[in-house]
Amino acid sequence: MNSLNTENSPFTEQQIVQLRQSLGQLDPAQSAWLSGYLAGRLAGGSQAAVLAPLTSAAQLTSEQGVLNVFYASQTGNGEDLAQEFASRAALAGLVVKSQSLTELKPAVLKKLDHAVFIISTHGEGDPPDDALDLFEYLESVRTIKLDSLQFRVLALGDRSYSQFCEAGRKLEELLLARGARTFAERVDCDLDYHAPAGVWSAEVIEYGCKELAREESSAVLVPATSPAPHLSVVPSTAEWNRKRPFPAMVERLQKITGLESKKDVYHLELSLQDSGLRYEPGDSLGVWAFNDPELVVDVLAELAIDPATEVEVAGSVRTIRELLTRHLELTRLSTDTIGTYASQTMGQELKGHLDSLDDEQCRAFIEQRQFIDLVKEYPARLSAQALAELLRPLTPRSYSIASSQASVDEEVHLTVATRYSDAIGQRRRGVASAYLNYRLQPGDEIGVFLEPNRRFRLPQNRSTPLILIAAGTGIAPYRAFLQQLEAEGASPQTWLIFGNPHLRTDFLYQREWLRWRKMGLLARIDGAFSRDHAEKRYVQHVVREQAEEIDEWLNAGAQIYLCGGLAMGREVEQALRQGIALNRGLEDEAAAEVVAGLRRDRRLLKDLY
Repeated sequence: MNSLNTENSPFTEQQIVQLRQSLGQLDPAQSAWLSGYLAGRLAGGSQAAVLAPLTSAAQLTSEQGVLNVFYASQTGNGEDLAQEFASRAALAGLVVKSQSLTELKPAVLKKLDHAVFIISTHGEGDPPDDALDLFEYLESVRTIKLDSLQFRVLALGDRSYSQFCEAGRKLEELLLARGARTFAERVDCDLDYHAPAGVWSAEVIEYGCKELAREESSAVLVPATSPAPHLSVVPSTAEWNRKRPFPAMVERLQKITGLESKKDVYHLELSLQDSGLRYEPGDSLGVWAFNDPELVVDVLAELAIDPATEVEVAGSVRTIRELLTRHLELTRLSTDTIGTYASQTMGQELKGHLDSLDDEQCRAFIEQRQFIDLVKEYPARLSAQALAELLRPLTPRSYSIASSQASVDEEVHLTVATRYSDAIGQRRRGVASAYLNYRLQPGDEIGVFLEPNRRFRLPQNRSTPLILIAAGTGIAPYRAFLQQLEAEGASPQTWLIFGNPHLRTDFLYQREWLRWRKMGLLARIDGAFSRDHAEKRYVQHVVREQAEEIDEWLNAGAQIYLCGGLAMGREVEQALRQGIALNRGLEDEAAAEVVAGLRRDRRLLKDLY
């Protein structure tokens, strides 16, 4: 490694230093494993790959002694965790097979002895698309016995939703009902999932080393069949990430909704110069935003806490003002936060109110309020230390990237709508949208990192027809798609279906879409501007109205993309199913299977939030 330099390698000085530090600590076995891994990845990799010690072919063909790792997530976090875990387990000497649930034939579960599942919850307790077939199989009337399977679940979720980690809980329940046994308790992770996931990984590896002991040797990567060259070994310290964000400079900030619009949507351009960051159309950008200092002052005043009071959290001492401004969540409530706060209020009013709500009402109560609303409605007296322990850590927000690097080079563009809540008669802004749209100025810096979304990509065959369906800021990644296609000189048949309240004030990036329409890159634009007509008209109405032509595009091999709110996504899928049933003369169940087939074949791709 000492002979490595910038002239005889593709690495920067910083990367070379980090490689020397990292690789210099590897023993011969670990070096051999890494060499095998990289050779396998460069040879094409796989979506389902076996990470194993050197063993005979006969050993690898048997499921006995294999720790199977299955993952399903909507954004890719679960996949990243699964691959990192698989790499750690292989280094510990285990035979590990890692695979997306979308690649799993559910009946294969009957043949397995040991498996772990990493699964996120999407929307209101829904499993990710990759897991839908498995859930349907386990919930069916088929007689399925999984008596030989021992498993453990790592569930990813968000405590601000009432159905926290519901998909993981439900999967565990379904597997147990079929005779499988857990070898340890499920772990439920909130948005800040890295620490509990790390503990879970260590415990599973310890279990595997005891139950699936193998001869100690170096490890190799044995590729499976389907191509997907994006396995992860260990997080690279050379990459910018959520713990080490890149300080991107704001270059431009412009409101792109009309003066009369009821929506405040801004276009942001950030510089990635000298970062080395490369993204693809469809990816998202993680953004670290901080709470409004005025909101912090208001919260502390309501609780009668001196802003200069020092508290200890995670071994470090900070003032409560600094903690609330930069480290703790003030704009997203969770059931745990509300429940703990209710136990500390002077009376039983909040607890009694919560007990009177059904699930839907409780969800609305949580989603419509910020912590300041709770404090004002139900006053309490808390110490600064109790407040710090009550609130969740502040987490970064994600935004779909609205640009292609083929067009903008070392920049990244975002489309940010200001989020509002008004639970007690006072309008409040969301933390990230307020920070980005109102508190930043050109020349300021903000911490960012990439969040690849491999499930929302342009097709490799650039001649594939595209149907792009979006509402509101869901149009952002399609701008990136069209920039990329234009830069490449590709011209597939492309159809945009876009919805927002008003054509005149809310058609985001209108001039660009019309230019692409004029040059032929967009074959068609259909708008659903809901407030421009006597009866509200949304994108799902366009999908129903144009069912016959959409079906023609599908028969020609088109891919359909959905981007925007979860409710919109559900409505569009239902409209698509109904249109297919009507156009093809199918029963609803058969039409639903057609849509499920599009999803399985990666011809229906979704980025919903």
